[in-house]
Amino acid sequence: MITGMAAAAVFAGACLLVPAELPAQSAVAVAPVLGAREAHAAALAGQVVLVDIRTPGEWRATGVPASGHAITMHQAPEAFLREISAATSGSKSRPIALICATGNRSALIQTILRQAGYTDVADVAEGMSGGRRGDGWIKAGLPVRTWSASR
Repeated sequence: MITGMAAAAVFAGACLLVPAELPAQSAVAVAPVLGAREAHAAALAGQVVLVDIRTPGEWRATGVPASGHAITMHQAPEAFLREISAATSGSKSRPIALICATGNRSALIQTILRQAGYTDVADVAEGMSGGRRGDGWIKAGLPVRTWSASR
């Protein structure tokens, strides 16, 4: 759970990912949302790169989606973008689905990645633990893998 000054630091750090000059975007554009089951199936089929953006502590506590990459948003913006680029094989048009605990951080990073030039970024808004769009990955019984710093 992010609180107080930690939330401000995360938001400030995330804002550093936004390029100085942003391309014009439609004010009515609706950001894509995927359900946990849908995101898992798409990741298994190679149709989307699923990225868990939570903290290493959260990964240790609950595991990481078995079909996803563990790339924390809680690192230097340049390192985060480098890891996203590696996961997408350098393609800014490769579909990405972001998941966090409840859908709040993934919605923020979804916008930031789109502003950084990624053209197909979805939010798994129900998150790992459940959120505004559903019960979440864990409650759905979707597979997780154990995370360790050595991976």
